[in-house]
Amino acid sequence: MRKMLMTTAVAVVILVGGSAAFARTDGVEVTKDGFSDKAVTIESGDSVSWKNTDTVDHQIMVDGTSCTLSLEPGQSSSCTFATPGAFTFKDPTANGSGFAGTLTVGQNSRSVSLASTRSVGILGDAATLSGTVSSKQAGENVTILAHPAGQPVQLTQVATTNGGNWSLQVQPQINTTYQAQYEGALSTSAAVNVRPRITLEKVGRARYLAVVVAARSMAGKTVNLTRWTPNAGWVTIGQQQLQSITRTNTTVVTTFSASVNLGTKLRIFMPAAQTAPDYLDGHSNFVVN
Repeated sequence: MRKMLMTTAVAVVILVGGSAAFARTDGVEVTKDGFSDKAVTIESGDSVSWKNTDTVDHQIMVDGTSCTLSLEPGQSSSCTFATPGAFTFKDPTANGSGFAGTLTVGQNSRSVSLASTRSVGILGDAATLSGTVSSKQAGENVTILAHPAGQPVQLTQVATTNGGNWSLQVQPQINTTYQAQYEGALSTSAAVNVRPRITLEKVGRARYLAVVVAARSMAGKTVNLTRWTPNAGWVTIGQQQLQSITRTNTTVVTTFSASVNLGTKLRIFMPAAQTAPDYLDGHSNFVVN
């Protein structure tokens, strides 16, 4: 039985470190004649909810665990079971064989996969996360945990389609690690690292404008003006500190003056020492003098 009971009063008991937030819940009704389901099978991390549909009070005790519930008429309570094993549940206040049942908790065999279409991008680039749940069923709920560098975890829920497949497009603003969670099972982690968006523009005879866009202000950080050489590659020929502008704190600028030969390729480079921990190092487009 895979039925979630909607109740007006719910008390949750978490046993042996289990988590009820993403697990499956089985429901058992307590009637005047006993339990509606006397043989319940779940997997570790799942919950069992007992609902009192009788007109008198009932109690629930699960032997070998700390699950003890008191239910008034119409009330529901649940316990989450993290440890596999076989247990007996009963109502010690009621007579009759109908008020005893067995609970089998199997090892959690659920799983969910996660993959990303990119591991590195520039601010503003999108990536698609995707995976499959072990049930291979449509309509299953998958929770995507996004952990941006130095920030709290953010949660997004998606539903599976045919074959248990799911996908989600994300647009991380800083270096972010993703994980998928399905009924207590966690996928492997996938990191999508981000570079700041940097552009270089020639604005005068020997003058160049560098613009850096990031989710946080880069004012005061240093960028390098580099030129391309056949023997040594990109070589630094100047450094400047980025300055904020009045319109926004996410865009910063600086200018360079550089006299170079015609045909010289120039590019801005921002090392990781200036961008970490939120970003990877980054570079701009190149311009030809």
